[in-house]
Amino acid sequence: MDTYNENLFSCLLFRNKQLTKELNRFEDISALSVSSSQMLALSQLLKLHLAPTYGTIRDEYEWQNLFAVIDLLYGADWLPEDLKTSRLSMQELKLCYLVRAQLTNKAIGLIFNITSCSVLKAKQRIKAKLSLSSEDSFDRYIQKSNVHPSPFGINQRSK
Repeated sequence: MDTYNENLFSCLLFRNKQLTKELNRFEDISALSVSSSQMLALSQLLKLHLAPTYGTIRDEYEWQNLFAVIDLLYGADWLPEDLKTSRLSMQELKLCYLVRAQLTNKAIGLIFNITSCSVLKAKQRIKAKLSLSSEDSFDRYIQKSNVHPSPFGINQRSK
């Protein structure tokens, strides 16, 4: 019984340390002057990393706030010139932002309520619009100026 209590105590102590680190990260981010809508977007981004689901982002206003938070966390001037000048649809731009935020194809599929294969096809269409070669990685291209690690300590890469 003592071994069980010691293991339980160790687990609780470890989890407490994890939560304390997450709280400190959150406090660091919240110390920035962000609006309540951006705080909501930050919590949505965290949810998208941890448990992506369709309907997490409900309207265009929330998408715009999410874009602002991703720019804040991953760098604002990340859009390559050819991406700015190409005629991407809003859905394609959303996909680029989610790739920028290091979400997996599966997570992006859940957010858009499509399959991972559909996400891959969408990425291929964007690659064609950008005249990228088949050897070029779309994810690396979008994240090439990504000098910031994931703010949530989650390093996900699209597959």
